[in-house]
Amino acid sequence: MSTEVTGTESRRPPWEPWAAAAIVLLAAVLRLVALDSIPPGLWYDEAIYALDGLSIGHGNWPIFFTTEGHMREPLYIYYLGGFFALFGHAVWKARAATALWGIFGVALMWPVGKRVFGNARWALVGMFCLAVFRWHLHFSRSVFRAALPPVFILLVVVFFLRWRESRKTSDAILCGLFLGLGLYTYLSFRFIPIVLVVWVTWLLWHRQLEWRRDWRSLAMIVAVSVAVFLPLGVDYLRHPEHFSGRMDEVSMFRKTLETKNPDGSPGKVEVPKTTLEAASGLTANAWDIAKMWTVRGDHVGKHNLPYEPVFDWISGLFFYIGLIWCVVNSGRNEFAFLTLVWIFFMSLTSVFSFGAPNLLRMQGATPAVVMVYVFGLKWTWDSLARSAVKPTFRLAAVGALLALFASIQLDTYFRRFPRSLAVQQEFQKWNLCEPARAVLNTGSVAQKIYVPQEMADHPTFRFITWGVDNLVSYGPTEDAPTTATRPFAFVATVRSEDLAKARHKDPLRDIKMLNSARREFDFLLPTAERDGEPANWIHWGEMWLVKP
Repeated sequence: MSTEVTGTESRRPPWEPWAAAAIVLLAAVLRLVALDSIPPGLWYDEAIYALDGLSIGHGNWPIFFTTEGHMREPLYIYYLGGFFALFGHAVWKARAATALWGIFGVALMWPVGKRVFGNARWALVGMFCLAVFRWHLHFSRSVFRAALPPVFILLVVVFFLRWRESRKTSDAILCGLFLGLGLYTYLSFRFIPIVLVVWVTWLLWHRQLEWRRDWRSLAMIVAVSVAVFLPLGVDYLRHPEHFSGRMDEVSMFRKTLETKNPDGSPGKVEVPKTTLEAASGLTANAWDIAKMWTVRGDHVGKHNLPYEPVFDWISGLFFYIGLIWCVVNSGRNEFAFLTLVWIFFMSLTSVFSFGAPNLLRMQGATPAVVMVYVFGLKWTWDSLARSAVKPTFRLAAVGALLALFASIQLDTYFRRFPRSLAVQQEFQKWNLCEPARAVLNTGSVAQKIYVPQEMADHPTFRFITWGVDNLVSYGPTEDAPTTATRPFAFVATVRSEDLAKARHKDPLRDIKMLNSARREFDFLLPTAERDGEPANWIHWGEMWLVKP
C-alpha cells in the first residue's frame, strides 16, 4: 500500500473511471431523492442554520454565529446563504445544498482510495461503501455543518499525498489551504492538525519524509493554514467564548448542581467534576463508542435510528478484521496507522462530551471507518487468493458481502428510519412541520393567518413559513380576531388554549361561533409506536378558515 501509483495503475482499464462516475451518480441519487420527507420533518438545529443562511447580507457579515445561543463556525452558513441566493429557499433546497458536499466526499474517495488501497478497483469498493453508508448518507441529507469535515479531511489527505508524490509547492499550498478552511467548518476538525502532525511524525520516524529535504514544504503547509485560519483565530482571541462555549456546554469535565439564590429561589451552578467522576464518565463513553459498531448505537433520533449500530454483525465482522489488520500493520503501513489515528481522534469528540456515542460529533471519521471496512474485505480477498480460491468465487463472495452491506444500510435509512416515532418527534414532523405546511397551503387564500406566539417564534416554523407575509402571531392575553378582514385563518393548539383559558380567554371558542368559520386542518400527534409505525393519535391543534 505505497503512496506511489503503480505501473499497473497507470495502465488501468478504461472502465474504472466510468465505474467511479457511476458510483458518484449513485451517491447523488441517494442523497437527493425525497429530501422533503427523509429525514421526516425539520430539526430545530437545521432550521437555525437555514435562518442564519437567509440572514447573510444586508449588512450582516459575521465571522462567527451565536444564534439561539449556539456557537457555530461560519463556512457552512455562508455557503447556505449563497445557495439560497441562487436557488431560493425550502427544506429540500437546504438539504440539497448539504447533499452536494456528501456527493463530493464520495468522489474524493476515488483519488484517496487509489493511494490508500494501492489500486483503482479497491478504490471503487471504498467509493461504493461510502456512497451507501447510512452514517455518511444521513448527514449528507441534513442541514448541519458536521457534513463538511469529511470533505475537508479528504482534501487535506489527498493534497498531502500528491505533494509527497510530486513535491510540488502548489500541492503543499492546497493542503494548507484546506487545512485552514477546515477549521471554519465544525469543532471536530480542530483535531485534524494534530492528526497531521502525528502522521508526519510517523513518516519522519520511518524515513518516508526527510526533514532536511521536506521542511520547507511542511512549513509552507503550516504557514498557509495559519494564514487562512487567522481571521477566525483573531475572533477567538477577542471572544474566547466562541472558541470554548460549545465545548463547555457538552464537556464531560463539568457538572451542574442545584443551588439556592440569595433570595431563596432555586438556581444552578456549574462546577468541575472530581477526577474520579470525570474518569468514570470518560470510561463509560469509551465503552459506549466501542459498542456502537455492532451492538448499540447512537440513541438520538436526529442522528440515527435510535440504538441501531453502525454495522450489521456480518459487515461488522469485516470491520473488526480491518481494525485488527490496521493495529497489526500500523508500525509498517502508513495507511493502517493513519486510519487508526483518524478514527481515534474523531472518537475523542464523543468521548469528551455527554451523550456518547454521538454520530454527529464523530462524522469526520466516516471515510476512515469505510477504509477500515474495506481493509477487512481486502484482507479476506488476499487470504482466499493465498489459499488458491478461484477468482470467480472470491468475486462472488465480496460482491455478496457488498450487496448485503448496501441493502441493510439503505433499508435501515430509507424504510425504517423515517417511520420511527422517535425520529419523527426529533425532527418535529407533527408538532411544527405539519402546521407550517398547512399555513403555506392557506397563505394565498387568507388575508391574515393567526398563529400562537410559541409556534410563530420557533425556528422550524419560521424557516418553513419564511416569506409568508400575512402571518400574525398572538399571545394568550389577546382576544380572538373576530373583526379581522376576511378571509382569515386561525391556528390554535391545546397549549395555546390552555394558556388563554388560564387568563380567562377562549379565542378558539369565539372563532368557532362565527357563522362562516370552518375547520380546515386537524393536527394530530402520535403518542406510541406499533409495528414500527406511529400509533395512538391524539388531537393537539387545528386550523380554522373564516370566509366573508
